[in-house]
Amino acid sequence: MELTTPSPNAGKSENKRWHVVIVNSGFGGLRAAQAFKSAPADVTLIDRRNYHLFQPLLYQVATGSLSPGEIAAPLRSVFSRQKNTRVLLGEVVDLDPVTKRVMLADGASIEYDSLIVAAGSQTFYYGHDAWREWAPGMKSIEEATNIRHKILYAFEVAERLSDPVQRRAWLTFVIVGAGATAPDAQERFSLDTPRRSRNHSARRCAAGTPAVPGGSLKEGGPFACAARCRSEERGHGQGH
Repeated sequence: MELTTPSPNAGKSENKRWHVVIVNSGFGGLRAAQAFKSAPADVTLIDRRNYHLFQPLLYQVATGSLSPGEIAAPLRSVFSRQKNTRVLLGEVVDLDPVTKRVMLADGASIEYDSLIVAAGSQTFYYGHDAWREWAPGMKSIEEATNIRHKILYAFEVAERLSDPVQRRAWLTFVIVGAGATAPDAQERFSLDTPRRSRNHSARRCAAGTPAVPGGSLKEGGPFACAARCRSEERGHGQGH
């Protein structure tokens, strides 16, 4: 049986308002929906999650500095005063530009007059998807909490190791990329994470191994050096 989610104008044959469907509630989708606040149109925002995620701070969830709830805002609260906008939980899997419908994973379909697709991006492994298991991306709360689990687990393993070489291996973290997030993430590793591990073996490493957990940036190209220098400058400017 085919499911059809009624549009806000269902049953209104006269003075039908323009119906805009927006897919995804990232920065693009959120701004697009807010731009229609005073427009003579009805807006339907569809996302697999019912919250807006502030992705730039995901690294702080990954390092344990913030909880997931501190960087996620419920969409219905965000649009509580925008009366022409409704939020639907669903995953768009296909669209039909002829009949102007989007199809959801549960079989439902939604009509639209205008469609905005702001589906965002995903981590790219340059054709080596097998790396995903060992080098998780950081695009969602689930991925950030998974990284946090790996970090805390590394501390627990290092606590039980007596071999300084093995301990150093468990307490070394590599950040691939030198974009806007990478220097901040490295700085957080260098400054914040050691404070959280004062009772762990990170402070009891033998001579020749780091006294605190280490983080390093790995990236090719001329921008990597600049990013690394910015991170080091900020790190030296703060007390450990």
